[in-house]
Amino acid sequence: MRSITISNIDRYIKIMENGEFIISDKSYSSGIKSLKYKLNPKFIVGISKFELPTDIKLYKRIVNNLYKRKAHYNRLEPHLKVMRDEFMKMELDYPEANKWVLNNSNEAQKLSYLTSLNHMEDKRFRYFKRNKTNNRLDTNLTNLKSSLRQFILGDYVSIDIKNSQPFLLGILIDNIINNRDTLCCYLHKEKLLQTFGIKVIRKVLLFHQNQEKSTMVKLRDFYDSVFNGTLYDEFVIRYSGEITRNKVKDIMFKVLFSRNEFYSGYRKTIPYEKDKKVFASVYPFVYETVKILKKKEHRILPIYLQRIESYLFIDCLAKELVKHGIIPFTIHDSVIVKSEHLQQTIEIMDEVFKEQIRAVPTYEIKKLNDTLYQNIKRAV
Repeated sequence: MRSITISNIDRYIKIMENGEFIISDKSYSSGIKSLKYKLNPKFIVGISKFELPTDIKLYKRIVNNLYKRKAHYNRLEPHLKVMRDEFMKMELDYPEANKWVLNNSNEAQKLSYLTSLNHMEDKRFRYFKRNKTNNRLDTNLTNLKSSLRQFILGDYVSIDIKNSQPFLLGILIDNIINNRDTLCCYLHKEKLLQTFGIKVIRKVLLFHQNQEKSTMVKLRDFYDSVFNGTLYDEFVIRYSGEITRNKVKDIMFKVLFSRNEFYSGYRKTIPYEKDKKVFASVYPFVYETVKILKKKEHRILPIYLQRIESYLFIDCLAKELVKHGIIPFTIHDSVIVKSEHLQQTIEIMDEVFKEQIRAVPTYEIKKLNDTLYQNIKRAV
């Protein structure tokens, strides 16, 4: 913000905060978390679009900043350059997309969705870059609400991995316990030791050895459900209480991404403790293993899973698809391809997953301009 606007922007932030035009979460930790701000919802009444005059400094700074962000494109790998060129050609039915937003979202959502659409339409704002933290390929498409993808012009289908993060978690745990031989560089023993540390890996193995007889059945159940893409539905059946499928997804997210515990003064607090107990009641070994892997730093495990996902989709699958003349749009754990390439894409995906991790997940296939879904299951 300083580079684009003014160096003393803190003064203006304070004015906006004192006037309650923006709201802060008041949560700051040096080197760990920055303050977050959002517009005060009570001021979001109606949306107007305006353009900056081209002769003012702010306009020039914004444009220069956009050019700087794109300076790294020449360093992209060959297959990513091809994908980036195709992405820049992508068009949406903007009038219909805008109409959908106006009819299907509240004021705050409208502001976000319309801004995303505007950044897609004005190609100066399109971005295509690898995330330095998790290696994901971030684009305007990955930041676009899923319901708006139906307005991409052309005959496209989306192929997603069902319960992607739990699936990769199952692969990771299996690889640690059984020392599987795969081509995926992130599953090599050396990489695991480097990331989690030898003490953590040994602790997982020791815990597995001690718990093998009592928890192996449920561990097998977890593997089967993630490979078949039925984790959330089967969890609802296995849990003794009342729970919805969406709640299970929310619980899985909290188990993977939240801290094990933190201290406020001398008091220990476990974030989302009730939800974690629900998960532990169904899959105790998986829950305890996740806790061990997050013991050193809670962000290591989710980032590691995202790096595996990025390696498989961007460095392996996308590269192979481009090699066969299929240029995909990627959204983290899914690819969007032309309908005519659907069958060949699935075959290539099967081969890539078999080669890299010795397992093929379940795909969920959706025609972007249709509401019909199709599940394709593969044997482990």
